[in-house]
Amino acid sequence: MAEAEDKDEQEPLTAEQRLDQLEKKLSVSKMILFVIALFLIIIISVSITAFSLFVVKDSGEESTQAVLDVQAELMSSKEQLAVQDARIAELAITLVKQESQLANSSNKMIQSALLDQENNYQTFLTSLLSATYDLAHMVPGSRAWLELYSAQIDELMALSQARVKKLSLLETSDKKEDSFFGDF
Repeated sequence: MAEAEDKDEQEPLTAEQRLDQLEKKLSVSKMILFVIALFLIIIISVSITAFSLFVVKDSGEESTQAVLDVQAELMSSKEQLAVQDARIAELAITLVKQESQLANSSNKMIQSALLDQENNYQTFLTSLLSATYDLAHMVPGSRAWLELYSAQIDELMALSQARVKKLSLLETSDKKEDSFFGDF
């Protein structure tokens, strides 16, 4: 048999024989590469699974602790909210008491008296202006002092009306419903 092998080696191979040998080598190489690739895929998937289990195990403990921390903060916030609600209720009661004290205070009476006084003052100024006009028509040559006194009386009337407006604004600001945070 050694002679037959030597003959094969010495005789030149035909193109078909060469292609057959190359195809055999190629199919063997393909099979080896396929087995190596399959082995690598299995190793990589096992490694990734082991790593992900390791990471999930560690983060699971941390996330449990984080959940417990968040729950503790939530309970603390609920307690603070309850305290704030109680404080708001106390302040609401105090506000009602203070509003009633303000309504019954002498400030309202003084404000009312000042408004009445300004209205009386305006009535007096209106009467004074009418009397000055009538007097100026009775006395000949009195146009100059009529203009002088009329201007002064008009100025006093305007000042009195401005005071009435200020006092009225104070009165309406007490009647307004104030919001919790005030006006911005």
